[in-house]
Amino acid sequence: MDRLFLGMGHDGTRMTTWRGGKASYWQEPAPAVRTLHLRIVNRRNLVEFYYSTDRRQWTRHGVRSETSGYNANTVDDLASLRPALFATGPGHARFEKFAYRALPGA
Repeated sequence: MDRLFLGMGHDGTRMTTWRGGKASYWQEPAPAVRTLHLRIVNRRNLVEFYYSTDRRQWTRHGVRSETSGYNANTVDDLASLRPALFATGPGHARFEKFAYRALPGA
């Protein structure tokens, strides 16, 4: 169960997605900015990752993940795919305006 997670990160020069407990092979260039807005969208178990510098124009990361196997009884512990936030490495991070909501018609 400790590897059933997805995520995205930014190291100042590129985006990295995390799938199955490890960094994805695909690392995309991303703006070298102090503030970067991240969005993770799960539509019917297809997870997409986005980033933006202004919260108006969003760029989709090239890697998408099908996650139906990440849910409930897959590993016999009744867990499900849930959102979480974390930061790692030197420096600091600030999380603000976090929103978790169901999509219309979901």
